[in-house]
Amino acid sequence: MSADKFPTLTEMGIDEPSDIERYTSRIEGDIDILKIYYHRHQGDWVTKSKKFKFKRMHKNMRVNEGRVPYIATTESSPYFLRAVAELDQLVSAEKTTQTRKAKLLDDIEHLEKVVARKIEDIRRQIDEI
Repeated sequence: MSADKFPTLTEMGIDEPSDIERYTSRIEGDIDILKIYYHRHQGDWVTKSKKFKFKRMHKNMRVNEGRVPYIATTESSPYFLRAVAELDQLVSAEKTTQTRKAKLLDDIEHLEKVVARKIEDIRRQIDEI
């Protein structure tokens, strides 16, 4: 995937958007925190991730009822929203039928190994009796 399709992610310093596996976002005080997780490469023990912080915009919103005519609120910055939109596009594009099929085959292979080990363990326990 070209970086041209994801200008906001490129501006954030992400050279290879195709390496992104998933992301999470949360709010802490008046900051939006975006954490991007990358695909694990052969030989890596842990998943690589990168954290970005975006200041929330403060805004006074008009209230129709009550004693106070305005109430102070915050909302996500447009830059953060563009980054999340690009990440949504990127992550959803990865979930094709082919990737899903490969994941299911990996799950079956893992399950077969687990069952084989469990059978060996039960046979060993029977032999010990």
